[in-house]
Amino acid sequence: MNPKELNPTLAPVKPALEDDDDREPTKAEIMEDIRIGIIQAKAGLGRPALEILDEIDRELRQDANSH
Repeated sequence: MNPKELNPTLAPVKPALEDDDDREPTKAEIMEDIRIGIIQAKAGLGRPALEILDEIDRELRQDANSH
């Protein structure tokens, strides 16, 4: 991949699929989402994976304990 393509200032902003959109994303849409994710990660955007996994674990444990 050309480093110029990873420049976060050049990343296009595209609307997310609607929550009620039941169709499967196309291969092109999946690849574009991955490309944008890489650009965002290289720009330092988003949250660390371990932080997100810890949050998911806490939420699952809370749900399990509430039943």
